[in-house]
Formats: sequence, C-alpha cells, structure tokens
Amino acid sequence: MDSNSNPIGVIDSGVGGLSMVVALDRLLSLEEIVYVADPFYFPYGEKDKKELIHIVSSLISYLNEVLKAKLIITACGTISSNCLDELSALFQLPIIGIIDPASKEAVKKTKTGKVIVLATSATVKSGTFRKHIQRIDSSITVKEEAWPEFVEAVEKGLHQTDEWEKWIRTQFIRFQKENFDTIIMGCTHFALISTFFQDISESSFIIINPALATAQEVKEYLKKSNLLNQSKVGKKRIIVRGNSANLQKTIQNFSNLKKINIEAFPEKYSEKFSINTQGLFIPASTPT
Repeated sequence: MDSNSNPIGVIDSGVGGLSMVVALDRLLSLEEIVYVADPFYFPYGEKDKKELIHIVSSLISYLNEVLKAKLIITACGTISSNCLDELSALFQLPIIGIIDPASKEAVKKTKTGKVIVLATSATVKSGTFRKHIQRIDSSITVKEEAWPEFVEAVEKGLHQTDEWEKWIRTQFIRFQKENFDTIIMGCTHFALISTFFQDISESSFIIINPALATAQEVKEYLKKSNLLNQSKVGKKRIIVRGNSANLQKTIQNFSNLKKINIEAFPEKYSEKFSINTQGLFIPASTPT
C-alpha cells in the first residue's frame, strides 16, 4: 500500500481531540484520520509523566504497528507539554504536539504582548507554553492557568450553564484589567468549544485554537515530506478505550462526524508496555 494513503493518527483522553479531527478534515480532506480517544484514563491532566508515557504508549503502538500511521498528533496539551520528547524517542515515526504551533500563532497575533494560556494542571506545571513563547519572543508576558474542573465540564457536555458562563466572564474581566489580549486554548477540550469562548468574550480577545494551528503545521509537514494523500477521500475513524458515551453525545454536534461508527480499542494493546528496573517504559512482546 502506498504510504501516502496511510492514516494520520490523533490521540487524546476524551472529546477534546475531536477539535483536531474537525480541523484536519477542513484542511486535509483527502487524508484518512484515525482518532483514538482514551476516556478510560481521563483526565490526563492530573497524571504524572511516567504514568502518562505508559498510558499513551499503547495507543501510539497500536496506531504505528497495526494501522501504519504516517504521523501522529498528540491532540492534548498535557502530553504535548510533558512527554513528547520521550514518546518521539520510543517510536520511529513523526509525532507532533499542539504547543509549538499554538505558541507561534499567539506570538504572531498578540498586540499587547500579554498572553493567557488556559490548560490542565499538568500543562501549567510544566511551563511548556511559556518556555516556547518566550523562546520565540522573550518580551512577551505569559500567564498559565489550570481550569481542571472546566475540562471535566466540557468532557461531560455540562459547560453551557449560566453558572459557568458567569464564572468565565469574571475571569475574562480579570484578564482585561491586566491587559492580556490573547488567549490560547491550551487544552483541546477548550479548542473544541472555542466559539463558546469567543461568544462570551465578545471579541475582546484573540482566541488561539491549537487544533487549527497544528492542522496547518501538519499540512505543511506532509507537503514538505511528500506524504500528502492524493487519492480518494480518506475515511474518518474514532476508536475509544473506555466508555464512549461522551464521544457519542459530542459527535452529534458535528454533521461530518455524527455518522461515524465508534469502535472499541483492542484490549490486547492496553498492556503493551512495561517498566524496567530503571523506571523506564519499554515495549513488551507484541501481542498475538
């Protein structure tokens, strides 16, 4: 099979990664996209680095070995900020995160030189967005805030309440008083509802959707590497490890996704990696 027609793999803990599927479908409609969601281990944002590598390695291994993905996107701020280098070292295929593309976009668009990052606790703790942005332009002020309770509300589809809207408006007023003009959706759960943020902010902020920024970078990478699929339109697949109820509910909001038949992640790949005596994750024998 022509490797150009191999799929693009997308991974995340829950519904947030759908924002990446939508963005890829918009920019790369001919590509086959396989989204592996992992609500079994949701939320990623409260887990430590070692545990994350263990959890995510089985998903990447499946996409790499079984589905022969030509590229994988970690559509998750937590993975992208905490263990992208380690995962890239474990697997011999391109793995792209959301941090760098979103950071570049924020630097390009901010007028006041003050950027807010809304993300998970693990992403904020890592400081990766701040490091990336200030590496590009050291004069930019970056403030990172963890909103774990709101991540959970979005995952369950419970974010559109008067209480949450009021709470977010209060945070936005605080940001304005501090002269921040750009907000990065540092978690793809937030990217999934970026229009919700835009409506509340009433255009007071530049909202950076990392899914769109990353999809553009993926397109440029595939073009440069001569890996663009030029054949028939690729199909979209959603594979879920754990309870798929939230995914089933969320995809009904997207006309181009709601007809997708959600598949179950093969259990034999879930324990594919083990820990050696140095505390490093190593591949176990390939399951049969």
